[in-house]
Amino acid sequence: MSKDNIYIFEGLSKEEVSYFILMSETQDYKKWEKIIMQWGMSNKKAYIIEKWSAEVYKDWEKVATLREWDIFWEIALIINEPRTATVMAKEDMEALVLNKDDFLMLYQKSWQYQEIKDRILDRIRNNFYGIKE
Repeated sequence: MSKDNIYIFEGLSKEEVSYFILMSETQDYKKWEKIIMQWGMSNKKAYIIEKWSAEVYKDWEKVATLREWDIFWEIALIINEPRTATVMAKEDMEALVLNKDDFLMLYQKSWQYQEIKDRILDRIRNNFYGIKE
């Protein structure tokens, strides 16, 4: 899998995907570092794992493993919603951090914005907030 296969980028040109990647930042995380804390925390960021993997915990029980090019917490790109799980780096890893404001700026210029927003919401509803083993 690659960044071109990430569902939120479907329908965008390679140039638009490249622009979005350039507008984002790469963040390094150490093994077992918490990327997202559980319950009540919210922010305006989603994450795409670029290298290695992470684990998702709910009530301290592992519920999923995320791998390279998996996206998580994409709901933050369209609505303000408190986090519902803890995500920790399974090993030293890199993630692309997507900012809500940049996402909206790019997608609201697109005629596909509503379709993309609906796709994210459908995935969230069907797959436990976008995280599924």
